[in-house]
Amino acid sequence: MGKLKIEDITSELIIDRLRENLNKQCPVTLYNTYHGVPITYEAEVAMVHPHFIGLIVHPYQAVCIKMERRTFLETKSIPTLIRAYPVSIDYTNYVVMIKDLMVPKSISTDLNNSWVAPDEVLDVEISSDDGDELTAPLMEIAVLEGNSIRVVMSVPKDISYVRHDHVGLVFRLKQGGSLVQVQGEVQSLTKIRNQDVKRMEVAGKAMMGDEISVLAYIARREDKIMGALDKTYQKLRKGKKARKK
Repeated sequence: MGKLKIEDITSELIIDRLRENLNKQCPVTLYNTYHGVPITYEAEVAMVHPHFIGLIVHPYQAVCIKMERRTFLETKSIPTLIRAYPVSIDYTNYVVMIKDLMVPKSISTDLNNSWVAPDEVLDVEISSDDGDELTAPLMEIAVLEGNSIRVVMSVPKDISYVRHDHVGLVFRLKQGGSLVQVQGEVQSLTKIRNQDVKRMEVAGKAMMGDEISVLAYIARREDKIMGALDKTYQKLRKGKKARKK
C-alpha cells in the first residue's frame, strides 16, 4: 500500500482509520491550547459511528475542547492533523463526542509552543537604526526552535515599521525587574479585528542571561495558567454534579 496523500484523506477514511484504533486499542493524541499554553494528551477511542467519534480524554483536554470548540487529533495511520468539533462533553467520565472530522486547510494556532500573555501591564521600548522610537504594550512572548524569541506588541495602525525591518526591543518582565534586550526583525504586522491597532511580532535573539530570564518567565506563567486550568476543570465538574442532584 502506497503512502497516503493528504488530498486523498476523506471523512470516511478518517472514520475507518479511527475504527482501527478502536479495534487495536491504539490511542490518539489531541492538541489544544489554554491561554497560549499547549495542552496535549493521549485519548482513547471508545466508540466509532459513521458520523461521530467517542473519546475518553484527559480532564484538562475536555476543558480546552469546550473553550476552543474544537480539537486537533493525531494518529499514526494518518500523516497530518485532523480537526474535529465537539458534540457533547462529559466532565465526570471524561468522554467527549466529536464530529466533522477533516483535514484543516491551515492551522493558525501554535500547538507546540507556549505564547504567554503578561499578567500585568508591561511596556516594550522599540527602536531602529532610522531613529524611530516607540513604546508599546507587550501582548505575548514565546521562545521557539533555535532559541528564537518572539515578542508580540500592540502598536498604532499607522506605525512606520514594515516587515523585515531591524529593530531593538528593551523591556522588563515585571515591574521593577531587570531590563531584557532583544535584537531582531519585524516578522509580521496584522490588523487586530475591531480595534484601531496592529499586532506586531518581532523575531529576535538575546544574550544568554536575558534568554534565561525570558524562559524562566514563560515557565512561571505556564505554571499559573495550568493552575487556572485545573480550577476551571474543578468548577465545571462540580457544576455537573450539582445539576445531577
